[in-house]
Amino acid sequence: MNTEQVHSDAVSFVKGKLCQMKYPANHPFLDYPNTPYSMTLELIILIKIFTNNDNLVSNFIKKCKSVEHEEFSFVKFNENFSEVIWFYYLYMGLIKTDSLYNLKEIFGEDKIIYDNNKKFEYSFLMTNNNSVQKYMVNSEVKTLLCDPYVKEDELNCKDGQQLIKPLFPELRNSDVLKKNKDTVILQASTYYNQVKENIKKIIAKTNGNNVSGYPACNIGVLVINASTSFEEFYSYLFHQTKGLYDKLLESNIDILVLLSLDERNDLQLENLYSSGYIQTALLKPTEVNKTFCENFHIDNYISLGNEIHSEIYEIGQNEYGYYKIMCRDGFLNIIPNNSTEEEIDEYLKFLKGTDIR
Repeated sequence: MNTEQVHSDAVSFVKGKLCQMKYPANHPFLDYPNTPYSMTLELIILIKIFTNNDNLVSNFIKKCKSVEHEEFSFVKFNENFSEVIWFYYLYMGLIKTDSLYNLKEIFGEDKIIYDNNKKFEYSFLMTNNNSVQKYMVNSEVKTLLCDPYVKEDELNCKDGQQLIKPLFPELRNSDVLKKNKDTVILQASTYYNQVKENIKKIIAKTNGNNVSGYPACNIGVLVINASTSFEEFYSYLFHQTKGLYDKLLESNIDILVLLSLDERNDLQLENLYSSGYIQTALLKPTEVNKTFCENFHIDNYISLGNEIHSEIYEIGQNEYGYYKIMCRDGFLNIIPNNSTEEEIDEYLKFLKGTDIR
């Protein structure tokens, strides 16, 4: 069977499932391929082609329906398509790299790993090419919708407007904010408590006795969607007094990944790796875990156990984020406050073009 026919069959399978599950009329998948979210559905189609796992694909389609109170919920959709993207990224990593481990089997939420009545989004059973040893690699994905234009009530679109964000809740009434009278304060866009709660939930998935029959490698993923900056999450993790990193080190999580998407992404998602939109805290830097990071293409390390990259750690001591609004040529974004005119012009060229970074 030729490639075109295989793709056509996969499209028919996925579209058939969309029909069976009675997606709401305003769901963006129904406009495929003429929707900004076509890429997510295309990834599901490619997962069908690569894995031929009908149950897995059907589960992704069921989740992405994202109906709450009998209506389509973009918040739930945002969470659910992040699971698809992460799965696809892991699978592509195995295809692109010279893997020491082979993928033996894929499990969904029906697979019991720990005796705690909690399930991972999916698990990969991996076999070592040089031995009979097998490992269960488990993923738990949490998504944060960080768009200040959704969170903040009175944020206007004035080009050049300066913004300041307190990165920790107790700083919302600090003297630093009072001194910046001409600056808009992003009071509702502090994500420390959300990150703390999501990390707590990921840790809870790994508590208890491993009853899978295989050694486990547990990956927690924080998907950062439309955030003002990647760097503020360094503070949430690595701040000397408020950081959450020590809790992670004490947990059964082996790897924590920070993931964000760019404005445009290639179908292999290689741009996420090369542009630093995938960053990994390898909490337990064993040789096996390092090998998994290489195999899954998640070896952009910001820390290895107790060793935190010095520049990352320094940035992580920041307690405030400083930004400004860019509203030009029909594009609206929040950018670092120290961005130069040359950097803004270069960014606008990228936004207006079709190239992928």
